[in-house]
Amino acid sequence: MAGQIFNGVDIPKNSSISADVCIIGSGAGGGCAAAELAEGGLDVVVLEEGGYYTSDTFTRDPLTMLPRLYRDGGANMIMGSPSIAFSEGRCVGGSTVINGGMCWRTPERVLQRWRLEFGLQDMTMQKMEPYFQKVEERINVAFQHPDTISKGERRYYDAARSMGYFVNPNRRNQKNCCGSNVCIFGCPGDRKQSTLVSYIPRAVKAGARVYADCRAVKIRIKNGRATGVAVNILDRETHKKIGKLEVKSKLLLLACGALQTPVLLLKNKLANSTKQVGKNFLCHPNTKAIGMFDEPMYYWRGVHQGHQIHEFLDEGILLAMAGVHPAMIAMTLPEYGNDSLRMMEQFNNMVVTGTLVDDTTTGRVWPGPGGVALMFYQIDKEETRRLIRAVALLCEILFTAGARSVLLPFAHLKEIKSMDEIIKIYDTPIKPSEIELMTVHAMGTTRMGANPKLYVVGPWCETNDVKNLFIVDGGIIPTSIGVNPQETIMALSTRTCQHILENRSKYLNV
Repeated sequence: MAGQIFNGVDIPKNSSISADVCIIGSGAGGGCAAAELAEGGLDVVVLEEGGYYTSDTFTRDPLTMLPRLYRDGGANMIMGSPSIAFSEGRCVGGSTVINGGMCWRTPERVLQRWRLEFGLQDMTMQKMEPYFQKVEERINVAFQHPDTISKGERRYYDAARSMGYFVNPNRRNQKNCCGSNVCIFGCPGDRKQSTLVSYIPRAVKAGARVYADCRAVKIRIKNGRATGVAVNILDRETHKKIGKLEVKSKLLLLACGALQTPVLLLKNKLANSTKQVGKNFLCHPNTKAIGMFDEPMYYWRGVHQGHQIHEFLDEGILLAMAGVHPAMIAMTLPEYGNDSLRMMEQFNNMVVTGTLVDDTTTGRVWPGPGGVALMFYQIDKEETRRLIRAVALLCEILFTAGARSVLLPFAHLKEIKSMDEIIKIYDTPIKPSEIELMTVHAMGTTRMGANPKLYVVGPWCETNDVKNLFIVDGGIIPTSIGVNPQETIMALSTRTCQHILENRSKYLNV
């Protein structure tokens, strides 16, 4: 019998339901788990704090889509010097609805580190292969059609190849993507295979019930086992409580994300005997460089990101195009007022590029007033060095591609106008606080490892302190992985679900 998706207004205001499994969160980890467990024959309930929206409601208007699909309208900040702009999804499908769709397997060097440093002996590429393959089939991981690559990205790609760099065609979860470049506002044609259009429909078809506008507040524990959760039903517009829902379950899976899961655990004073919940926060610091050309590049007339440069991954640097909406670019230009307007009038002549660097330090997440996630992360000397070198590499590619100047993300060095001026990036003393940073990745706050005295969850992602309480989001990732984490999260979630199904008598006969 098929399940159903319920909006908050449709849920009886004081009610109780039961299931074999309750999953909190519907993004990469939660949406995946919902389908795997429901198709495995379990009775599944999914709770999502955000609303349920379909593609016919998606528009190109940021004033409409940011408050609809993003937590806090996408305006979160990670405290530090500098602060780091951070965005995450808050809707059925989570951040998979508003990300760029990049799908990369966990690199072998990272898996080897997990084996050696964290005792995760099963984390070999051979043993992870079935999970990666299954995820890629479920969400249709594929390369972009050449016709979807913009003129600006082609120029960028040709320049990087001419320099001998290793340029990878991007792997994205998409079916016949037409390159409309509105990924961050939700795909209007359902081409991007977010969990909203892939895993969630599979889960519902298999009988899962999805409850939108529902915020988990109290995890129920009995005799050391998770037995369910108390939920506040929210008004979608005001986010205020309009009712209560009690969910009773034999298994509880947390998939709220690497920020919201530790906040929920800390507020409930659970699973923290190691004192590690909320610590070891990783975020892949990002920055950008904008090439200004004499001719129109129309970089926005194409896929969000068609290629990535992996030449420098061993240095902890990933380079790529950045399909950013003009409103977002306008907010980060080095000029103000009329000068900013004149610069934005040249938007068609811009090519926006970006870099992601591997974390070499960690931050922290903890509950703030009203239960919001407060984040702190201070980039260190090595990350600062990597960011500066990465920007210089982007400049070299852009000038090779024919840029007349490059706008920089540094407070006291805003622009250079030739290849010869790249040396200024190295010669100018650039402090960490002077670098403009952002990120959409969050990991590490509930780390997985073999030693229960050191890590929050064990090798199968069950918390070491509470039985039948699992975590299947980015928080379990032990180290920075240097590539987009979406597929890693889905593969680890799939692995955990297979373990649960193979041991259902252990977990369900309670």
